[in-house]
Amino acid sequence: MTKYFTDILNQPDQLWQSLQYSSTAGKEQLHLATGLIKNAGNVFISAIGASWSAGLAIQAAFNQAGIQSMLCDAADFLHHTKIPASSTVIFLSRSGKSIEIVNALTKCKAAKASVVAITNAVDSPLGEQADICLLTNVAFDHSISVSTYTAIILVGQLLAEIIAKNEITLSTQAALKNCFETLQQDILSWQQQIESTAWLQQMNPHVYFLARHINLASAHESMLLWQEAAKQPASALTTGSFRHGPQEIIKNPLSIAVWLDEGAVKAHDIALIKDLVAKGVKVLMIGDDLPDIAGAEGINIPALPSFFSPVVNIIPLQIAAEKLARQKNIDPDNFYFCNFIVETEGGL
Repeated sequence: MTKYFTDILNQPDQLWQSLQYSSTAGKEQLHLATGLIKNAGNVFISAIGASWSAGLAIQAAFNQAGIQSMLCDAADFLHHTKIPASSTVIFLSRSGKSIEIVNALTKCKAAKASVVAITNAVDSPLGEQADICLLTNVAFDHSISVSTYTAIILVGQLLAEIIAKNEITLSTQAALKNCFETLQQDILSWQQQIESTAWLQQMNPHVYFLARHINLASAHESMLLWQEAAKQPASALTTGSFRHGPQEIIKNPLSIAVWLDEGAVKAHDIALIKDLVAKGVKVLMIGDDLPDIAGAEGINIPALPSFFSPVVNIIPLQIAAEKLARQKNIDPDNFYFCNFIVETEGGL
């Protein structure tokens, strides 16, 4: 068994550990961070790598909670973004040591911006220099970000819940607890399904990941997992953007994963899936309450409060990336070119 897959299997316990911490010892810091964010003239979310994918979910949750925020690639934020007065910057980083974020701390200080860290390392430069540090409180993954990715989303969405409702509601805590308690069995079930799926085949080397709104985080993180674990190119788009030109690629042998979300756009995405299947595209649907569409496969995810679905609905694609790596005879536990922590700018 790969260490990457072991990290996937450990995820339910790690997420439960993170939730318990945020609901007890970390609760005060969450409320203090909420005050900074609500009183800010501008809110920036800055991250890079997997943490940037997590930022897509957090930004969407903030917007839904009434806080408009700007998600910035950490390198671009460092070199190209002017920070207005009375801003709050939320940095997402599992290690707290990524060079772009560490260097941006000086920029934030010069701009008199408040800094909130969501990280797994309170003793890192980010954790020590932030005004408020929100600890994800999970074990570090072997290499590829697994629990350290989903825990960043979990903490960010708890923050969004406090912004929207002034507290982490008992109903949300109960729903998350129930989900995490059954997640181990879900993972084993998803593994069996993915092992037998016709969707994931080497003869279909081109894979697109499509989603909307809060689930776009899972599409982009899946693209990164394809690249990191299986060393395989992939693309991620919103379902809306896919329909404005990129659909011209469906003449190729192609597999597409689509996250279906409840709401007004679900019917539009179901219509897209039906058209793709009719054109011979292999389609995998991910979500709860999935429709029965002939020719499309589906992976059912436990229903969760709307902010929190990306904490869980990435996991089947974490599993799929590990399977693809095995199919290609590639070791997903080792990076060929990338360091575990990128501490210099420039070059590979």
